[in-house]
Amino acid sequence: METNNFENIENFLLEECAAMVKYLAGEGLLMPSDVTKLMNQNLENGKSLKLENKEILELHNHLSAKVYPAQPKAISLLYREAQKKSLFRLFGPVGLIRRLMLTTILSLACFIIVGLSPSVNSDSVLKGILDDHGWELLLNIIFFLSAAALGACFSNLFQANKYIIQGNYDPKYESSYWIRFVLGLIAGLMLAILFPDLVTLETQQNSDIRFFTVPLIAMLGGFSASLFYRIMNRMVVTVETLLVGQTSKEEDGKTSEIKKKEQSVIDKKQIVEELLSLKSQVKEGDVDGKISKTIDNILMN
Repeated sequence: METNNFENIENFLLEECAAMVKYLAGEGLLMPSDVTKLMNQNLENGKSLKLENKEILELHNHLSAKVYPAQPKAISLLYREAQKKSLFRLFGPVGLIRRLMLTTILSLACFIIVGLSPSVNSDSVLKGILDDHGWELLLNIIFFLSAAALGACFSNLFQANKYIIQGNYDPKYESSYWIRFVLGLIAGLMLAILFPDLVTLETQQNSDIRFFTVPLIAMLGGFSASLFYRIMNRMVVTVETLLVGQTSKEEDGKTSEIKKKEQSVIDKKQIVEELLSLKSQVKEGDVDGKISKTIDNILMN
């Protein structure tokens, strides 16, 4: 059982080495001299017994350094995906890109079809959820969601494509793209419906301009969910400042007064100690007792 596991690890490393060699060859980059060992390696039927484990590791390390900043995992994944024969490969080199492309096409179709409805117009898109109802409200919500979905897909496709071009795409982060997609839907919908005053240009009298402004903001919310987060966070900070700020100032004032009183008590104690010390020092030379009486009067006050 352990032998089979080691053989699987060897096959895995050799497969990544072969993918990196093809990547270097395709990019026209120099290869390590020990690549010739890999060219003589028999990879058929899972047999990988011509190279020692140490040689495989050294070859893998040399090739990894050559392809950097690209990652062996990403190069191997793209290599395996390229071997598959499927019509869906037209939509992208990896599964995530293909799924995002299909989602984008569906969102675009939904945006166009729903936008053709007479219920989606310059007046309806500017209404809040409390001013609209029924079928018209549902169509407008779908319209905003499709706009937000387009923005989210655009952002995710752009980001994923950048990693694929650089050769450091990692499939373990695929879930984060779909999380950003859902967050984009929420952000775009909230910006378009809950904050109509923020997305309407009051100085523009042309209703067509205002009509396209609302779905545009929904699309921007989908593109960057952090925009909606910053708006909400700023509102929370503002409300917290209004509600808690005055109380904090009063508490700070009371604390300052207490500190001043404590400091005053400390200062008086120091003065008393100094006067008592002075009294003991001059007692012997004070024949008439005038200095001692003066000090006593000060202490009594």
